[in-house]
Amino acid sequence: MTRYAELIQQRHWENPAVTQIHRLPAHCPLSSYPNVDLAVDDADNIIPCSNSRICLNGDWKFSLFVSPESVPALSVCPEFDDDAWRDMPVPSNWQLQGTEDIPIYTNVQYPFETKPPIVPVDNPTAVYRTHFTLHEAWSMSQTLICFEGVSAAFYVWCNGEFVGYSQDSRLPAEFDLTNAAHVGENQLTVIVLRWCDGSYLEDQDMWWLSGIFRDVTLRKKPRNAIMDFSVNTTMDPTHQTGMLTVNTKVRGSYTRVAIQLFDEGADISGPVIADCGQRVVDEKGAWADRCEHSFAISCPRLWSDEDPHLYRLVVSLLDDNDEPLDIEACNVGFRQVDITNGILRVNDEPVLIRGVNRHECHPEKGYVQTVDDIEQDIKLIKQHNFNAIRTAHYPNHPAFYTLCDKYGLYVVDEANIETHGMTPMCGLSDNTEWLNAYMERVTRMVERDKNHPCVIIWSLGNESGIGSNHHAMYQWLKQRDPSRPVQYEGGGADTRATDIICPMYARVEEDQLQWGLPKWAIPKWIGFPEETRPLILCEYAHAMGNSLGSFDKYWNAFRSHPRLQGGFIWDWADQGLTRKDDQGNKHWAYGGDFGDTPNDRQFCINGLVFPDRTPHPSVFEAKFHQQYFGYHLVSTSPLMVTLSNEYVFHPPENLVLRWSLQENGKQIAGGEEALYLRAGVAMDYKLLDALPPAKPGREYFLNLDVVLSAAEPWASAGSVIGWSQLALPVSRALPVPTVSPDTLPEVKEQSDHWTICGDEFELRFDKQSGHMVQWLIDGEEQILDAPKDNFIRPPIDNDIGASEAGKPDPSAWLGKWEHAGLFELRHENLFNTVDILSDVVQVRAHHGYFVGDDMVISTFWRYEVSVSGTIDLHVDVNVAPDMPSLPRVGLEFALPLTDSISWFGRGPFENYPDRRSAAMVSRYLAHIDDMHTPYVFPSENGLRSDVRTLDIDNIRVNGLFHFSVSRYSQETLTEAKHDHELVADDHLYLRIDGYHMGVGGDDSWSPSVHPEFLLSERSYQYSLTLSPKQG
Repeated sequence: MTRYAELIQQRHWENPAVTQIHRLPAHCPLSSYPNVDLAVDDADNIIPCSNSRICLNGDWKFSLFVSPESVPALSVCPEFDDDAWRDMPVPSNWQLQGTEDIPIYTNVQYPFETKPPIVPVDNPTAVYRTHFTLHEAWSMSQTLICFEGVSAAFYVWCNGEFVGYSQDSRLPAEFDLTNAAHVGENQLTVIVLRWCDGSYLEDQDMWWLSGIFRDVTLRKKPRNAIMDFSVNTTMDPTHQTGMLTVNTKVRGSYTRVAIQLFDEGADISGPVIADCGQRVVDEKGAWADRCEHSFAISCPRLWSDEDPHLYRLVVSLLDDNDEPLDIEACNVGFRQVDITNGILRVNDEPVLIRGVNRHECHPEKGYVQTVDDIEQDIKLIKQHNFNAIRTAHYPNHPAFYTLCDKYGLYVVDEANIETHGMTPMCGLSDNTEWLNAYMERVTRMVERDKNHPCVIIWSLGNESGIGSNHHAMYQWLKQRDPSRPVQYEGGGADTRATDIICPMYARVEEDQLQWGLPKWAIPKWIGFPEETRPLILCEYAHAMGNSLGSFDKYWNAFRSHPRLQGGFIWDWADQGLTRKDDQGNKHWAYGGDFGDTPNDRQFCINGLVFPDRTPHPSVFEAKFHQQYFGYHLVSTSPLMVTLSNEYVFHPPENLVLRWSLQENGKQIAGGEEALYLRAGVAMDYKLLDALPPAKPGREYFLNLDVVLSAAEPWASAGSVIGWSQLALPVSRALPVPTVSPDTLPEVKEQSDHWTICGDEFELRFDKQSGHMVQWLIDGEEQILDAPKDNFIRPPIDNDIGASEAGKPDPSAWLGKWEHAGLFELRHENLFNTVDILSDVVQVRAHHGYFVGDDMVISTFWRYEVSVSGTIDLHVDVNVAPDMPSLPRVGLEFALPLTDSISWFGRGPFENYPDRRSAAMVSRYLAHIDDMHTPYVFPSENGLRSDVRTLDIDNIRVNGLFHFSVSRYSQETLTEAKHDHELVADDHLYLRIDGYHMGVGGDDSWSPSVHPEFLLSERSYQYSLTLSPKQG
């Protein structure tokens, strides 16, 4: 018996040469079915269902110790008394189960001193104990135990016998229990360490969590067994014939293997039998334990993201009478991947990668992923027009790949390697002492996932520089699996260790030359001499908070350059963890919220959806630009449009084109057209014989939606998968001239203010401030604070950049604004007067805004008040030459609380000048609370752009402007660090902007707002009309 004390003295967890003890070789998922029928019937089950498997998930006994040395040596013994220990659910992360150990979030830096392979002496170590029962049927079989995911390293004992050791948190560790387990009750002990030398390879911009977080399964195998098999499919150029090749590895004295292929339950091949040892591999002969089958299938239905058709392959090991001894099965997709003439192709067709990076994260469960969790993500991802996922930055739960096969998502399968916190980053990657650790993380991933059609690209890992270990991995991969390309971004994204140029955060129009490794503008990159590879961004469009501005530029570039084949947005979901405050209120936590130091604050909050998977507004922009449809107005008489599509293989069959002709946001005509699409073929649709006559002062838009008329596996009937809005070029009739009124409002001057009043309104202007301080309609106060200039916004993450608490980034917009004194402006009223003109009363005011003695902004306000109570407001703004681009140019005032608001402009969701393509111009009604976007890290939010009319309570605002309305002041939004900390005021803040700076989003650590969306001009003018709302 190997004693625990002897093992820990060897400190395997600090030796990169020891990544495992007694762990079995990696292989594809195996189930050992009792017969062919059950193997076929299991095709639709995401988790295999077989009587040769026992799931050990559930409550285990658990105790946490401060280090491996503090674990009681006798805790590995079956008779050890663990009755006083707490229960711990398996799978789970112990930091989220009420233990004294805490989650830690870092992006780049390691949470411990960097001295590889040494890890902290204080190394939280957990002991898990459970029991399981084996029935007599297991007595003549090999008994195996598989841990699908354990972080970060662990030892296993069964009935007091040492079984093995493993590290690599994201791949299965399988051990042979045959000699340790027995029929009847058995005791299992697992000792898990929080830190090991493998942690240096898992620095992956995520929460550092620990424990047994994936399934634990017992599996029995007969003595004569199938140990592994691999599947490869190819097609002839006409796709009339598909070739299926299966290589099987067996154990035991029997070497005859049969394969059968089923299509929706029907056997389409019959048993094809072959013997091992037939394929000669070199001058010494063949592998005695390996068998190869290869046969043709006529007119196979090909697998793709658009038509993920799956066959069922059954592999049987036969005895001398051709009776099955062991049966395995997997789903098979006929598809092939290649790069030809610099183009990534699937089934001989170029593909455009509509991709997203996805961490395995859950707000309550941490790393734990159930089938339902994964399926929810995959359906949402498909619904938002994504067709690909990069498994950032590690192999995912096995069910993930089965679901991607089923629903049709391309996968970049990424090895569990990132050394971002090393200096230099390649410090371990170019160190041959770590070669075995690197190689295992790639080879074992490939052997597990090789049979999944969804996997179209292998990735060597993430942000680990470039070194000899990468080149070794690349060469092994090209030999082991020449059917798939390999990508790796490290070292500049275009090294010899990648088949695809795969930069992160390279831009469309701008070279970035920092850090010694240039990121060229992507169209320029593919144009370099001798560069023939496709370019697919492994990360782009950093979706942190209020972000994703100018996303359209990427997609214009992708559609303009065939070798620019898309990318993977960073990333899918905010990695917030659920936490309760002192009052018991739940909120989503980020780095530092658990007292974790060091930490990288909210840098884990950069998803397209919230932790609970409700959408950020930015995800609609992604969905819009990634849609498969293009829309073109052919003519207005008749009203005819062309609908093009970017499907490559098989468009959905149940689609309708729903159209609506809108006059000032109200439908005046509409209908539906059934769509019968062919991939890549544009079609014309006649909607009306002619447009109705245009009316004075009206705008006309044609809204087009592509809708699922019947459910798809990933979306319900009625789901909109594409849309656009076409402005109609109609001749607008001239408005009827207005007649000057016979009377004017009454003007009363007091010592400190002017009053302007009519039959149903009264305005008061303060002489000292120059502001309109009162507005009564029918005797009721409409404003609680005067309209005032507004040039600031609560900083969004992209404004903050690389700033840290107390260490502003001088290149970030926030740093520039703070340096310019924008948040500390001193206001002076320089001049104000009232003039009675022929048809209005005019109030003028000149406002100055000072930093010290220097006036940096001046504004000229001109109110024109008519006898009806209508206020025409004109504002001129002048900015000093040395001021940076302003966040906004507009005004803010306070209003009484009301429940709802309506507008005619872009909506319904939040949109900004550089992120508004998805938001259609129409009429919208919303509850006030729904105008707030509850970003985990509070910031500027809730803007609606290009608004023509706004109605709020008794007030109507006309013009062309942007607005937001909120119960939170800008100061509150700036100071709060979490959404739940926001304290609502007892009134509303209405912010109306003539101009608003874009949000940016190419990345979040450098200024990323494109020049055309900066407010860099030195003078601005905007106009509004405020009036009592009629009706």
